[in-house]
Amino acid sequence: MGKAVVISGTPGVGKTLVATLLASRLSLNYVNLSDLVVKESLYLGFDKTRGSFIVDEDRLVKRLTELLSESESDIVVDSHYGEIIPDELVRAIFVLRLNPAVLYETLSLRGWSSEKVRENVEAEILGVCTYNAVSEHPASKVCEIDVTNKKADEVVEEILGVLNNTKKCEIGIDWTTQESLQDFITKLLSTLQQ
Repeated sequence: MGKAVVISGTPGVGKTLVATLLASRLSLNYVNLSDLVVKESLYLGFDKTRGSFIVDEDRLVKRLTELLSESESDIVVDSHYGEIIPDELVRAIFVLRLNPAVLYETLSLRGWSSEKVRENVEAEILGVCTYNAVSEHPASKVCEIDVTNKKADEVVEEILGVLNNTKKCEIGIDWTTQESLQDFITKLLSTLQQ
C-alpha cells in the first residue's frame, strides 16, 4: 500500500508544477484532489460566492484510501486541503509558501476578483495551509518550503532532500515578521476596513 506525499499551499504558489515534477522524478502517480473531486463528482454542491465545489470529504477520503491501497508505491497528491487525508496514509506534507506580495501579483495577473485575491493572500500571510496540516498531522510530517524566487526544480530538490533524510523538515515561515512586507500587509489589512 502506498502513502501520500502531499504538496500543499495556497492557490498560486506553484503546487501543480512542483507536484508533477516530483511525481516524474520519483516515477510515482500524481493526483490533483480538486480534479479528482470534479471528475468523480465527490462534491455536495457548488458555492457560487467562492466559485468552487463543496467537497464531500467522506467520499473523497474513501476514494483516496482506495487509490492508495491499490498502489504499490506512494502517490504525489496536489491540494491546498491535503490535510483531510488520514494521517496513517500520509508520508509527508510539504506546504509551499510564497512571499505574499509576489502571490498578490500572481493571482491578480490571473484575473481573479480582488476579494478572491485578498482572501488567498491573507491565508498565505496567516499560514492557513500549515496550520490546517499541523492540526491534523504530527508536526514531524509537515514541512514548509519558501518557494519565493526559486525554480520548480530547486523546490523539488529540497523536497527530495527531506524525503531522503538529507534535509531537515521544518516549520517556521512567518511573513508578519519580515520588515520588507510590513507596508504591504498594512495596506492589505486597511482594505478590509473599507
